[in-house]
Amino acid sequence: MLLSAALQADVLETLAQRERMAGQFTQEIISPEGEVLERSSGSFGLLRPHFFRWEILTPDSQLLLADGETLTQIDWDLEVVVERPISETASSPLQWLLASRTALDSAFDISLSGDAAVLISADSQSPFQRLHIEQMAETVWRLDAEDQGGQVLRVELREDVDRLPLIADFVAPPTAF
Repeated sequence: MLLSAALQADVLETLAQRERMAGQFTQEIISPEGEVLERSSGSFGLLRPHFFRWEILTPDSQLLLADGETLTQIDWDLEVVVERPISETASSPLQWLLASRTALDSAFDISLSGDAAVLISADSQSPFQRLHIEQMAETVWRLDAEDQGGQVLRVELREDVDRLPLIADFVAPPTAF
């Protein structure tokens, strides 16, 4: 398959240039042996540089919202709301989606290959040692984050270019609990 010129560009720069993104995701946790341990899906939104929305619709019902300072997690099934500060040194794979190319360059040894990038953590204590980011199509991204035990968090993002997120999308809805 031939890739367009846009896909041949630096995939990390292409991702970092997306100021706003929204769409659907699938997420899998894969054992070191390649077995899918867990699968979930839902919707997401990014608004650089600080806002992030991750709404799990199946198999559970949860909402994660980040505003640059606070991470809010609402578990609709357990009827629990948890808020905690976002650490400046946090290294969640989802937070790396908001990171600038400069931040990625300082935190990782980066290898680029066509439509993909492999990022090896410069910090041996980081929970995720290896990230693989790939633009699979104009509006499809895949992130594989491998932890120190060899388990992989695989996230596939399918961008909906007709739906750009607004700041209001990142405000926690009222709950009865």
